[in-house]
Amino acid sequence: MKTKELKTRNERGVTLIALVVTIVVLLILAGTAIAMLTGDDGIIKNAQLGKEDNDKGREKEIVTLAVGSALSEEEGYEIKREHLNTALANHIGTEGEDYTLSETEPYIVKYMDSGRSYIIDEKGKVSEYVDITEYGVEVGQCVAYNPTISDLSGTAVEAEKLTYTSPEGDGQNHGNGDSAQTFTATTSTKWKILSIENGTVTLISEDVIKTDAGGNFVLYGAPGYLYAEQELNEVCKIYGYGYGADKSQVTTYSYGGPKDEELTGQITGSGARSIRVEDINKYAGITEDENGIPRFSDGTAVYSSYGSTTNPTVNVYYPTINNTNGESEKAGVSNLKYTYYNYDKSKITNPTIKDTLFTVTNYWLASRCVFTSSSNAYFYVRYVSSSNVDASNLCDCNGSDLTEHTRSNYAVRPLVSLKSEVLDIDAGYNEATGGWKLK
Repeated sequence: MKTKELKTRNERGVTLIALVVTIVVLLILAGTAIAMLTGDDGIIKNAQLGKEDNDKGREKEIVTLAVGSALSEEEGYEIKREHLNTALANHIGTEGEDYTLSETEPYIVKYMDSGRSYIIDEKGKVSEYVDITEYGVEVGQCVAYNPTISDLSGTAVEAEKLTYTSPEGDGQNHGNGDSAQTFTATTSTKWKILSIENGTVTLISEDVIKTDAGGNFVLYGAPGYLYAEQELNEVCKIYGYGYGADKSQVTTYSYGGPKDEELTGQITGSGARSIRVEDINKYAGITEDENGIPRFSDGTAVYSSYGSTTNPTVNVYYPTINNTNGESEKAGVSNLKYTYYNYDKSKITNPTIKDTLFTVTNYWLASRCVFTSSSNAYFYVRYVSSSNVDASNLCDCNGSDLTEHTRSNYAVRPLVSLKSEVLDIDAGYNEATGGWKLK
C-alpha cells in the first residue's frame, strides 16, 4: 500500500515538473515569437521597412519618368520646370495638393501624402532628399570631413591626388609667376558649414591654407594674373577626393588677358574648389541687374564705375598668353570694361556667416577684375581681408610700360561640396568629436 502511494506521489511530482517545464518553454517560445514579430529586426518591422522601400521606389520611379518626359520636350539636354511640372501632374496629381515642386534648380519634388522628397541633379539623376536643417544642421557648425580617406573604413586617397605643386609658369604655361609652391591635404584641416542649399552642404576650411613650407600663396605679375583662377582651384581641388565629397562637381575658371580669346578651363573629378567673390556676394545681397551691373539689395550699384567704357582707356600694354613673359609686345587695348569693386563686411548681416568669412583673414578669391582710367589699366586678383572684400593689382599698365608686382599677403581657402544625405543626422552633433559625422 505504501509503495502504491509513493508511486502516485512521484507521478504527481513528475507531472508538475513537466507542466512547469512546458510552461517555461512556451513562455520562451512566445517571447522569441514576439521578438521575431516586433523587434528591430522582426517580421513586422521588416515588413514595414519593405513597404517603405517599395513606396520610395515607386515615388522615385514616377519622378524619374517625369524627368524623362521633360527632357523629351527639349532638343538640348535641359529640364524646363514647366515641362517637368506637367509630367508630374500627369503622374501624381495636382501641384500644391498632391505634390510640390521647387521654383529653381536643382528641382526638389515633395509628395504631400508621404512627406518624402526627391532631388533632381543637373544630369537628371533622381535621389531621395532630406531637409537636414530640420534635424539641427546649421551654418557655422563643424563637419568631420577627412580629405585623405576614400571610405569610412579608412582607405587612403591616392597620394598623388592629395598634393599639388603650383609651378612658376610663364605667359604661355599655367603657374603663379613666382616659384614652385607645394600644398598637401592632411587631416589637420577642420571644416565648417558655409551653406545648406538644395541638397548640397558646402564646407569651408576653418582656417586659411598655406603652403607646405608654411607660407602664403604668392602670385606675381602677368603670369600670376593670367592663371590666378586656375592655380587657386588646382590647389584647392586636393581637398575634394575624401569620402562624402561630391565628385560630380565641375569647376570652371577663366584665364588669359583682355585681348586673348574668351578662355575657360575645367577641373572635374574633385568635390573642392577655391572660394570666389560670387560666393561672398550672395551673403552681401549682391545680384546683377539686367545690364550685368552688380547691385546691393537696395538697388544701389556696388561700384559706380562698374561696367563703364564711357571714358575709354587709351592703348596700354597688357598681360597676354601670346608671349612667354606674359606681356604684350606693344600697346593696343582700348575700351576695357571696368570690373573692379570692393565693399566692407558690414554688408553681410548674418553674424555667423560674417564670422565664418572674416574672422579668418587674408586669403585669395579665385576671381579677377580690371580697374581702368583714361591712361592706365590695373589687373587685379580679388581677396578677403579682416574688414572687406577687395583686390590686389599684379600689373600696372600704361602706354609705355607694364609694371609687375609680387603679392605675398594672402593664403588659400577651399570649399568642399557634400551631398546632404551623407551627414549622419541620427548620430547627432558633437563638436568634441568633429561635429557632424558622415555615414
